[in-house]
Amino acid sequence: MTKSHPFNLVDITVPKDGHEAAQRFYTQTFGWKVDVDLPGYPIFGTGDGGSQVGLMWEGNPQSGDMAKFWKTGTPVPFIGTDDIDATLAEVEKNGGEVAHPVKLAGAVKVATIEDPWGNVLFLWQPQY
Repeated sequence: MTKSHPFNLVDITVPKDGHEAAQRFYTQTFGWKVDVDLPGYPIFGTGDGGSQVGLMWEGNPQSGDMAKFWKTGTPVPFIGTDDIDATLAEVEKNGGEVAHPVKLAGAVKVATIEDPWGNVLFLWQPQY
């Protein structure tokens, strides 16, 4: 995976209940390749300098206590950061909320935030 600029959109996760069929759809339709194959969460590379697309099936045990944020039909945007804790502090300072604290998920730290209007976004800090 290529390191992206902080605060770029780095990943969009597409929750889906038919995992194998969804993986075929994205590889055959767009020509994306699986860059990282985490258990139940393949991450597709969209090409040099592009974002990535993760495929998390709804109900995947890997999501654990974050499962309420994974709903089929609702893509989940991830924003990259070099310092997830500092970014969470800025979110709260500016009127947002931490909806789920930092969690290590494979090769990344993730956290869930809500902006002041209730829109849910994930933060992503690579550990590689």
